[in-house]
Amino acid sequence: MENKNCHVSQGALLQHLGNLRKMIIHNHELDNLSDFVLHDLCAGACFHVGKAAYFVNNPDFRILHGITGYHKQEPHAQLHDVWNNQKQFIASMKDSNFNQKIRSHRHENFERGQSSEKYMVQKLADKLEIENPAYHVWNLKHDNHGLLIYEPLKHQSHQASQDILDSLYYLSFCPIY
Repeated sequence: MENKNCHVSQGALLQHLGNLRKMIIHNHELDNLSDFVLHDLCAGACFHVGKAAYFVNNPDFRILHGITGYHKQEPHAQLHDVWNNQKQFIASMKDSNFNQKIRSHRHENFERGQSSEKYMVQKLADKLEIENPAYHVWNLKHDNHGLLIYEPLKHQSHQASQDILDSLYYLSFCPIY
């Protein structure tokens, strides 16, 4: 089945995600593995989002911690093979204003629930200048929650949006620093 918005077959998407799984295992020692995974998800295999911000919500310590960000207008987004250009990608991410804005975010957490989540997402989206934000919250290990806020394509199909949400669980395998 082909997604008309990105012209990538489901087979190619599955192959890309299978390769991503291998890259996570082969590069498990990277402190900033989540940077690589988010970049791969946002820039590769049809997802092509404008901006994405990944946070971890820890209810035990009452903190929402910024992990990594992707912005297609910054130099790190122009690197196509980040796995084979790791030093260049890491340096580019350190210089990324968008990524640094997210990584510096350490504020009070939100309670799971529609109104609290929506309020936090809108507040963060305004701060990060993410237009028409979409978001997803999912369970992580140790009773934490992942939060991804992203700027979808204007004409993104429902299937492409669902593929993004299904792929977020790859971030759950990355260490958090």
